Amino acid sequence: MKRCLHVVGAGLAGLAAAWAATKAGHRVILHEAAGHAGGRCRSFADPKLDRVVDNGSHMVLEINRAVLGLAHQVGATLSPLPPRIDFMDLQDGQRWRVSPFRLPVGWREALAALVPDDGRTVFQVLGHAAGFRRFWHPLCLALLNTPPQIACATLFARVLRKIVLAGPKGLRGHLFPSGLSADLVEPILARLRQGGTEIRFHQRLIAICQHRLTFDQAIETLGVDDRVVLALPPWAVDDVLGTDHRFPTETIANIHFRLPLPVRLDAPLGLVGGQAQWLFVRDDVASVTISSAPSHVEAASLWAEIAPILACPGPLPAHRVIMERRATLRHDGATLARRPGPTTEIPGVFLAGDWLASPWPCTLESAVSSGLAAARLALGRDDLRFS
Repeated sequence: MKRCLHVVGAGLAGLAAAWAATKAGHRVILHEAAGHAGGRCRSFADPKLDRVVDNGSHMVLEINRAVLGLAHQVGATLSPLPPRIDFMDLQDGQRWRVSPFRLPVGWREALAALVPDDGRTVFQVLGHAAGFRRFWHPLCLALLNTPPQIACATLFARVLRKIVLAGPKGLRGHLFPSGLSADLVEPILARLRQGGTEIRFHQRLIAICQHRLTFDQAIETLGVDDRVVLALPPWAVDDVLGTDHRFPTETIANIHFRLPLPVRLDAPLGLVGGQAQWLFVRDDVASVTISSAPSHVEAASLWAEIAPILACPGPLPAHRVIMERRATLRHDGATLARRPGPTTEIPGVFLAGDWLASPWPCTLESAVSSGLAAARLALGRDDLRFS
């Protein structure tokens, strides 16, 4: 019987692993505990707003080659942005523009950021720099979702170097104009089905051994040549493998506001000097993102910050607050040193997920890269590519 790859978890890492194997002609069964795919990368119809919104606002950079390669292969829809980032100070209204060769900092600051001493935090390296408040602080939160006081300067520098080495396009972003599900997740699912992948929703894995996957409603017997990729968050892996991957995590808050009329915003706007950190607009929905968010956010005060930018005076509109409590790992040095690799103690069982050891922080790129890496290991196919 033909070898089968069982992928458990239909988040972005699991979808990437399943597609890599399906595209290469292998038999794949994708198991997902929920009734939908995408994990933390998904859209949903919000009845309060009467609009489809994303669980979290995401922008893919030009340096995210794995995500862009996967998107290209499955026919995903991406909208490219100009290769720059615009910022605004909420306290004085000043605006400025950042590009790879036009940074609002001096060369000494840039050099310190790109080549830090090992073991230091971003704040220890850049906290007293002139450009810390307006540039390094918001950039650290955007890239690492971790306060600079504890964020690892080495990881921050690694991502910065990728941006700089990419040249003029290093800060070019790409958005999913109709939402993550419609533009990315659904195209992947469609290509998986076309390739013969069997997709089973409402399948929660509760136990695993070398010869059997036990779900809450079914038991899957594994053939001698079958392989398994567990594309699950660390706490779910601990439940089935008995491991101890207890990592500190960070929250991302996304607050969506239904606007009275559509508003045009050419690109996401970085905000400093207030609670809001990033402003996205899709037609008549404005979305605010707060990385490393507090336990509670006040929609009214956030609306007061962004309403003048959008020229939308008036009372607080219909809104939805989404708190992703365990959005990413905390990217401090101690946590990064503990990120495990993709192998397990069970032969033929591998891990995928943005939380695994990676040159990237926990992002869409690390999720897709990990799924591809797990598929390569499981199938013994180093030639699998998303490019």
